[in-house]
Amino acid sequence: MATMGYEQCSLADIATDLDLTRPALYHYFRTKQQIFTEIAFTTVKGMFEHVRDAVDDKESFQVQLHALMLAHAEYFDRNYWLVNATIVGYGGMTRRELERIDEIDAFRNRYEKLLHGVIRGGIRSGEFRNVDVRATGRSIFQLLNITRWYRPGGSKNATGIAADNFELVFGGLAA
Repeated sequence: MATMGYEQCSLADIATDLDLTRPALYHYFRTKQQIFTEIAFTTVKGMFEHVRDAVDDKESFQVQLHALMLAHAEYFDRNYWLVNATIVGYGGMTRRELERIDEIDAFRNRYEKLLHGVIRGGIRSGEFRNVDVRATGRSIFQLLNITRWYRPGGSKNATGIAADNFELVFGGLAA
């Protein structure tokens, strides 16, 4: 799913890649949608938990935002194919086709709430200027969503890219 996309990938392709027979794969998953659901749920839950555990609410909001962005990149780097399959797969199906969508959305919403809380806290404390929290959150997520162009083993790892993006977010472009 990560390399071919959801629509182009078949259960036979998955069984072949896993060195399983199709009946062996069917023993665990009846449909490609069930496999994708497990991938998406594992990814979203794992990402949220990893990021949540990295953010210390006793630190400044600048430190919290930095930790959030680095933790996101760390999870992405460690689980590259899982995250990539989730993002590519979402592009190949509609939300109504996704099983367990409420559980997946609950973790996505908790992650978004965590980020928005850091931004709001930074605004209240005076560490961040007054910005549109939701729009800023979307922009930060876009900076962290490097799956379309990032490849492991390149000149900079995902955490290095996230650190650069944090500097861009926090420091801006102005000289």
